[in-house]
Amino acid sequence: MSERFIFLDIARDRYFALADGAQHVFLERLGIEAAVSWHQPPPMPRPADWLVPQRVSHDIGNGPFRLADVAAAVWSQRRIEHRLARTSFQTVLVELRHLAEQRTQDDSMKFRSGPTVRAFEHARLLRSAADRCLPRSIALKLRLAKLRHRTHLVIGVKDRPFGAHAWVQHGDIVLNDSLEEVRRYTPILII
Repeated sequence: MSERFIFLDIARDRYFALADGAQHVFLERLGIEAAVSWHQPPPMPRPADWLVPQRVSHDIGNGPFRLADVAAAVWSQRRIEHRLARTSFQTVLVELRHLAEQRTQDDSMKFRSGPTVRAFEHARLLRSAADRCLPRSIALKLRLAKLRHRTHLVIGVKDRPFGAHAWVQHGDIVLNDSLEEVRRYTPILII
């Protein structure tokens, strides 16, 4: 990542960056140390249990193709795409956080995400995941929350050239992408 700060304005559904060299003034005015790599605002604090991704779920590439599960994954993604098109990004994120908190429980129970993770991976065969990482990740997080599993939606960015990406994690395990891909991005928001 370069030295530029990249911000996510969830109220306006856009990313923006400070002009080159403006970071120093910005940090001074906020009283933040230059060593801070990213910060989430108090209304949506970074979860204390989030871990840097270290592994990829073995369920991504292993297991049978189950049409019913794949159809549910595709339907969930389409529903989230329509919701994002009709509702503000901020509203969707607040609802996501609220629903996930209501549905999930202490993760002391065995994390069994295999069929759901596989279904979302197999859904790529029917519907390209290109430029759909956000609705795909939100849908996966919601489907896993329905199974009472606590996961994290991670939104990351990179600079020069600018890019944004979203994925889902359980602990340090990436559930819907490769480790190489997610490591290209610096987390900017975790829910």
